[in-house]
Amino acid sequence: MSTSLTPLTAPTEAQLQDIGSAEILVGIPSYNNADTVGHVVRAVSVGLAKHFPGRRAVLVNSDGGSSDETPAIVARTAIDFQHFFIADQQSILHRIITPYHGIPGKGSAFRTIFEIARRLKARACAVVDADLRSISPEWIELLLRPIMEEGYDYVAPYYLRHKYDGTITNSLAYPLTRALYGQRIRQPIGGEFGFSGALAAHYLDQHVWESEVARFGIDIWMTTEAIASGARVCQSFLGAKIHNPKDPAADLSAMLMQVMGALFALMEQHECL
Repeated sequence: MSTSLTPLTAPTEAQLQDIGSAEILVGIPSYNNADTVGHVVRAVSVGLAKHFPGRRAVLVNSDGGSSDETPAIVARTAIDFQHFFIADQQSILHRIITPYHGIPGKGSAFRTIFEIARRLKARACAVVDADLRSISPEWIELLLRPIMEEGYDYVAPYYLRHKYDGTITNSLAYPLTRALYGQRIRQPIGGEFGFSGALAAHYLDQHVWESEVARFGIDIWMTTEAIASGARVCQSFLGAKIHNPKDPAADLSAMLMQVMGALFALMEQHECL
């Protein structure tokens, strides 16, 4: 186990001192998502104000060095709560916008989010992708309420998908996860997750942050590690997931290597379960 602190920037350290603690944290890892991140920030902000009024909450944008305006958009996106029939927010949503350190990739962005959650002693956390077009405020409730009120440690997403969508998930990640660990987590590499502050601290203490997990194997690793550690796991139905279009042929082989590499490494690690 490692108990060393993940390095954070001096401005982020100062913000953490000012904020002190938080009950809820929502993380948005990003890299050049200027065209969608404003919508994601609005959905997160409205979801917290509508479903968790009065809770001390923090939004963390962990950015991978975007060359567009992504961090600036996160900072300046304003929310008209009256438009959503919310009389007042009742509590301030703090925003922390920070670059992450370490190996470039989504896993390193998550590591920074986990570290901020640990420093703030957050009780419930969620992460959502910055390129989402279908996210709604209700997603925030669906990812966080099982942690806040029902005693779960990990919330996996359940999306409405076409039967031919999600080749790696349907053919490999789901059947292997079910066969090896006995859990029917239908989208173990979904992208949006809820998790407890205690589980975030557990993730930080694992020796994976200089490996391929720190690049792009983070989703399957989080799900498998949650199951293998004995965490209480559930699923929330989020509906359709729509994000910026990508070329499947350009990403599929690399994604296959990353997901299967993480899966097989975890098989070896947890073979005695």
